[in-house]
Amino acid sequence: MKKWLLIALLAVSPFSSAKVTDLESLQVQLAQHEIVRGDFTQLRHIEMFEQPLSSQGNFTLSKQQGLLWQQTVPFPVNLVLTEDKLRQTFAGQKPQTITAKDNPMAFYFSHVFLAVFHGDTQALQEQFDIEFKVISGDWTIALTPKQAPLNAVFETITLVGSQNIEQLTLKEIRGDKTEILFSNQTHQPESLTDAEQAQFSF
Repeated sequence: MKKWLLIALLAVSPFSSAKVTDLESLQVQLAQHEIVRGDFTQLRHIEMFEQPLSSQGNFTLSKQQGLLWQQTVPFPVNLVLTEDKLRQTFAGQKPQTITAKDNPMAFYFSHVFLAVFHGDTQALQEQFDIEFKVISGDWTIALTPKQAPLNAVFETITLVGSQNIEQLTLKEIRGDKTEILFSNQTHQPESLTDAEQAQFSF
């Protein structure tokens, strides 16, 4: 549950086309857009398996409402995350809803990484050692957790992008690794559709 939340939340960090040169300009970029949509391909590398486990889908992030994370391949999974509730629906099964009261640790993860979306680099620096670099217009952010519970799960979290985030890599202490590749990102339309809005009504 914790890693699923983390992957979903980090996956939708929005970046505009303005040039990023340092953490300050990155903070400006992260705070700009109310809505971001796109597609993802997730590769889960597990030491006991020779080939990675692959999944695909799409996402919608609304700063006002929360996150929709919709896996379509190899089977449907629908996740809806708000400030204090999470609903997961697997193909053919009844939706499962948890609250921050039910699982405080899961929502600790979500609140930490919402700082990424809001461009709150000060909050990130409280939780991570941050290494930031830009080479030929492409930027890389490497986050190393400073304390529990994050440092008990993750060795590093790395984001790579240029105009938009293009790749997210989560390297775990136990050796497993998750890579998420992003495509077709857009900030249009600038408000939620009726169908998207309905997803948050639970």
